[in-house]
Amino acid sequence: VIYTRRNYHLNIPNTHIKRNNMKLLRSTFIAFCLTPGALAFTATTNCLSKTNAAAPAKFTTQLQMSSISVKSPSGEGIPDEDQILKEKLFRQVLQEKNVVMDFLDFITEESIKATYGIASAVEEEETGAESFAEVLAEKAAEAGSSGDNIGLFGGGDADSSSTSMEDIKETRYQPNLRSDLGSTVLVSGTADASLLKVLNNNLFGQDNINNFQFTKIQALVENVALAKKTAISREARYSGLLDKLSIEPSSGALPAAAELEGASSWIAQISSTDAATLLPQVAELAKNSNDLKHVIVLVTGVTSNAVEGWDALEAASGDNFQCTLVAVGELFTDAKEGGLYHVGKLADATDANLASSGGMSSNEVYQLLGHALALESTSNQALTAYSYSKAAIEAVASPYAEGEFTARDEDGNEIVDEMKEVKMYGRLLQGLREIGFTRTAELDVLVEKGLEGFQEFMANPPKREDTFTLTKVSRDEQDEKIMAILEAEIAKTEAEKKAEEEAIKKGEIEVIAQQWAIKEYSLRSIGGDVDPSVTEIDFIKSVWDQALVEAENTYDYINSAEYKKQQEKTAKDAIGSENKLFWNGMDPLLRKKREAMVDKVKKQYMDLLSEEELEAIILSE
Repeated sequence: VIYTRRNYHLNIPNTHIKRNNMKLLRSTFIAFCLTPGALAFTATTNCLSKTNAAAPAKFTTQLQMSSISVKSPSGEGIPDEDQILKEKLFRQVLQEKNVVMDFLDFITEESIKATYGIASAVEEEETGAESFAEVLAEKAAEAGSSGDNIGLFGGGDADSSSTSMEDIKETRYQPNLRSDLGSTVLVSGTADASLLKVLNNNLFGQDNINNFQFTKIQALVENVALAKKTAISREARYSGLLDKLSIEPSSGALPAAAELEGASSWIAQISSTDAATLLPQVAELAKNSNDLKHVIVLVTGVTSNAVEGWDALEAASGDNFQCTLVAVGELFTDAKEGGLYHVGKLADATDANLASSGGMSSNEVYQLLGHALALESTSNQALTAYSYSKAAIEAVASPYAEGEFTARDEDGNEIVDEMKEVKMYGRLLQGLREIGFTRTAELDVLVEKGLEGFQEFMANPPKREDTFTLTKVSRDEQDEKIMAILEAEIAKTEAEKKAEEEAIKKGEIEVIAQQWAIKEYSLRSIGGDVDPSVTEIDFIKSVWDQALVEAENTYDYINSAEYKKQQEKTAKDAIGSENKLFWNGMDPLLRKKREAMVDKVKKQYMDLLSEEELEAIILSE
């Protein structure tokens, strides 16, 4: 185990711990976490050495190497312009990688807090919850609680019951794992050894997948003899795979419903030419199964960002089961593992990338398939995986073509870096592997965060809270309390004001309702619609609910912007109306009355008075 300090972080690599090193591990870990100085550190992720930007560089750069072994044309030991340019490019790539490391540090810290409920310094002060330092101290104490006599840097005998990597897994990235994979997994269409090793979950020197507890692995294949020849090996015997594995002949491209009985997880491989027919059948089989909870389908030979039939499988999932599609191109058994490949959502992939990839290593694909079954982030997702082209891999070695390194054409115009996203993805994948993320954690980051999450981190770097800083000073806490009191008083006042306004509104509506009911009683009585024995009070009681509805509509109207605008217009038109017989917006009853008076006066004095004299007489009434 290697401990390296960078920006006051304890970084723990993801390597196998030999038993004879356990004593040094436990004693050093306890001493580090329980000393007062440990409060200045935070354990975040299982990183390899990451050079502090503020510290002197501890590596030999290309420029230093070239100045030692290469003679420059301009003078012995003096770098020429080409060497200086290479050095600048090299340093820029390192800076870009450091940004990736910061991103991985951040998501690791966030995953640890979410998984173990570790409190920040402020939460610790307010709620009394355990901080990151206290949790690590407890884990260290548990690591050394086996009864050994532990010295500061060793001493005592290693116990076979001592805790190994479990003691320090709290400092790693914590992927969100599925919770109900069950004990039986069915594999159809393939019995690849790489996939079976992952499902067996007993890889020497590597971390196990916590939610893989399969006791039975059933493989249905066309050629049983060939499948057994490739799957059964010395490693399979020693790892216990043969105790779980059952290879049987398949009844068709897909298993029958009876063959799915008892299987809680199902991994199927089909060809893209059969996907449109088989994926809906997979959906029906999964939907009608009482035991099946998870379905992973590998579709090979895909050359576009859409697989026909996936919609049917996704629609059938929901509460019944979770499904995942992994679309790949051609599989190569002789392809080199560990190269630069892309994993992401199928819909986001371009046909050009899928066509130019030229396939992918079968070992990588089947490992990816197994790890996809473990993760919650792959549930109900259509994913794709492909290897990058040779041109893309070569481009990753150079920095982003921006700023000082911007490429320009002959006219001096800036050339867009079409390989920038590929370079960013390469930095991300390289960072994951250099730090030592497990394959499960690596896939979770690529699917859950991906390039989009990294780009968002670069555009808006989150404000990192130092878990071990002191809490806010008492003055800030007092200010917060005062503001809380003021906000409570304001809320109380607003509530009282609102209640008062509601009471006033209710009273006004009741007055309008009573006026409406009285008027309605008069009109209906005149029309003979009300029995003479019914009193006004009895009538009001009988129509009160309707009166309230009409009153509320009237209240809303007289308080609307339309009514206010109409009233303003009426008031404006009425200016100077004392000298006019008629005007716009005058009361309809008044207009009708004056029109009747005009007709009456005209009949009596038609031959004696002029129009002006008639108007003066009417206005004087």
